[in-house]
Amino acid sequence: MMPPTLYVCPFCPLHCDDVALEQPSGGNWMAKVQCGKAITAYAHALGDSQSARIADAAVATSLASEKAKAMFAGKDIIHVATAGTDLDTARRLNQLQNKNRIRVAIDDTVSAAAWRAAISREGTLSATLGDVRMHADVVWTIGDVENETPRWREQIAAETKQWINSQSLAAEPLAELFQTLRSNANGYDSDEPIAASIGSANYLAIILGRNAFVESEATATAEMLSKMLWYLNKTSRAIVLQWDTAATNRAVTAWQTNAPIDSVTQDSQAEIHIRLGSPSEGAKAATLQIGGIDRGPQFAELYLPAATLGIDREGVTIRGDGTVTLPLAAARPSADATPIERLEQILA
Repeated sequence: MMPPTLYVCPFCPLHCDDVALEQPSGGNWMAKVQCGKAITAYAHALGDSQSARIADAAVATSLASEKAKAMFAGKDIIHVATAGTDLDTARRLNQLQNKNRIRVAIDDTVSAAAWRAAISREGTLSATLGDVRMHADVVWTIGDVENETPRWREQIAAETKQWINSQSLAAEPLAELFQTLRSNANGYDSDEPIAASIGSANYLAIILGRNAFVESEATATAEMLSKMLWYLNKTSRAIVLQWDTAATNRAVTAWQTNAPIDSVTQDSQAEIHIRLGSPSEGAKAATLQIGGIDRGPQFAELYLPAATLGIDREGVTIRGDGTVTLPLAAARPSADATPIERLEQILA
């Protein structure tokens, strides 16, 4: 019996490469993998196709497409948001931006954007997934890591490491922790478990999840964490890993323009004309959504279905730690237009 074909999962920045698909007799395709997020996402992508929508009414895709063309006809620059795309889409988005047809921004959280801004000023010490798995003895997760990347523990062999967890950090508690670390270089009180764990680490891996910082204090907290990181590296090894769904887009923009890509958090008043892919939790509404899961009129006035890379079409992606390029095989090849193809049709 031939072993099952294994696929790279396109639905989270870990991009686990051990997903098998099966179709029970007379049933729907389903993913065989120990990950509830992947099982749900594959079931949706491999299930019945979604209908195009205008307002709250299902319509033919051609009608919604014509409506979208009419809505954006004559606009000088169209603002496009995405949580992340494959390599080819990222290149084509960058080309359209270079032609001043669109402006691309990443669907970031305030917390994630604050950390990137802090390290652009302060610098940082980062690591790969393999580095953390091999060397870290203490792992400190901050924010919601579990829901964003459900298999992170498995990927870094967390059972072999000491694990501490914090919910969203605010600036003052982090400053107090930093002061405790500096004041107790030779030992830590038993009532300071986080400080004791951090202080005893030979290799500390800090993993930032969704909403790692209290939103109203994200900038100050991120800068404080960056300074604490440099302090810890005077006597031991400490790194920060933030899984990035838009690692591919950031890499392409850096390669081609040597500049960072914008975040939707940079201008809270800016309108999002078109979103490629599913809206993330708490995302601003867009005028048009192309591809991904249709979450209804509260997230987009119009919806156009599109092929999913790694399901309907093959592609390439960069893992969320920004290091490994992975192939996205077409699990169920389809001739449906991809999100970037639909966008280019609208702009034509």
